[in-house]
Amino acid sequence: MKIAICDDMPVLHRSLKQSLEKYAVPRNLDFIYYEFTNGRDLLASETDFDIIFMDYCMDDIDGLETSRRLRKKNVKSAIIFLTSNQQVIFEAFEVNAYRFLVKPINEEKLFSALDDFIASLDDSCYMLLRTDEGDKKINVNDIIYTEASGKYCYIRTATDSIIYKKTLSEFETALDNDSFFRCHRSYLVNLRHIASHTSTEIIFENNERALISKTKLTSFKNAFVAYIKKNNFSKV
Repeated sequence: MKIAICDDMPVLHRSLKQSLEKYAVPRNLDFIYYEFTNGRDLLASETDFDIIFMDYCMDDIDGLETSRRLRKKNVKSAIIFLTSNQQVIFEAFEVNAYRFLVKPINEEKLFSALDDFIASLDDSCYMLLRTDEGDKKINVNDIIYTEASGKYCYIRTATDSIIYKKTLSEFETALDNDSFFRCHRSYLVNLRHIASHTSTEIIFENNERALISKTKLTSFKNAFVAYIKKNNFSKV
């Protein structure tokens, strides 16, 4: 597994690699490390990383801007932000950050993030959809939202819009994933792809939007906060 560490503090590189090796060795995982001390060098790399540990505050180009540019290059790597300031959590959603770890890094939370990432690579995270173009295998985590359209629904990912010839309720039942929330009779949203929200709509990282019904607003807010806490986006 290819791991990039982008942080302007060499001492952080050493301690993080020690923790990562503590995780990898007993699990027979092979981590290959690529180290960068600034965003420009990382952006210039042609390596396809599995995970990028990104310092949020760096000189010249900070971690958020570096991540924006990576996403514009269609880099799909899981980005785990490292920061001393947990107040920037919601900005991290803009670039679909996988996790948010507060310095000094807590090994238990680091290991939890790695456990979830490894699990996401399992085939159980995929579903097979029958479409007019044939069977299509998609990663559930790539679904941004699903929108009802009569007896059918549209499944929206970052790169595709798939017609699923069953109702939204049938798709929701088949999905069985706690990262999704039915915020409106016409929308089922993936909490991991939300950049922000108002009292009436959700804004995703690709700037598309979904409606929130008044009756669902409170339960949506509770689900979103629970998702953030569960995935270590805040100190608990």
